[in-house]
Amino acid sequence: MSSFLPESIQKVIDEFSRLPGIGPKSAQRIAMHLLHSPDMRISQLSKSIAETKEGLNFCVDCFNISESEKCKICLDQSRNKNLFCVVEEILDVIALEKTGQFKGNYHVLHGVLSPVDGIGPNQLKINELKVRIENLINQSVSSEDIEVIIATNPSLEGETTALYLTKILKPLGIKITRIGRGLPAGGDLDYADDVTLTRALQGRLEYS
Repeated sequence: MSSFLPESIQKVIDEFSRLPGIGPKSAQRIAMHLLHSPDMRISQLSKSIAETKEGLNFCVDCFNISESEKCKICLDQSRNKNLFCVVEEILDVIALEKTGQFKGNYHVLHGVLSPVDGIGPNQLKINELKVRIENLINQSVSSEDIEVIIATNPSLEGETTALYLTKILKPLGIKITRIGRGLPAGGDLDYADDVTLTRALQGRLEYS
């Protein structure tokens, strides 16, 4: 019980406890750390948090986070424009980019199919992915030269989403692969180390 704490401190602890990956004890440690931090440090932290969403939006192509209409990855002309890696969340892009192994573009779904939670295809960026590929084909890019790597997490929802993506993309005649060995069942991309993710990318299998 921490009811003896001042209300201002308890509010800070409660707010940190609501963040993913931070339990009550961690929240208490962070609050105590801030309590002993210089005023300037607290001011800078508060300002950074307050400005988190200012000037940010989602890339119009891949739906990664961006400061402009398109993200830095989509604007990078050295990337393979015919190679796509489909991920669930922005954190997955960060994890894969750290490996330095993927040289194509991304497509962030912003979730996975989950009927129990009321999340269907219309709640995700699935149709936008199909349109991106169709636009490439309409630009005289051969469908045989296009590859989509499905890198959703190896969970029930992730596999369901992968199967659905395959169903709607296969008629386009493109190559569809699934991120391969190295990821344990039930594991999340953003928790995997660089070596594991590199092996998963290299060991991808074609989806049929």
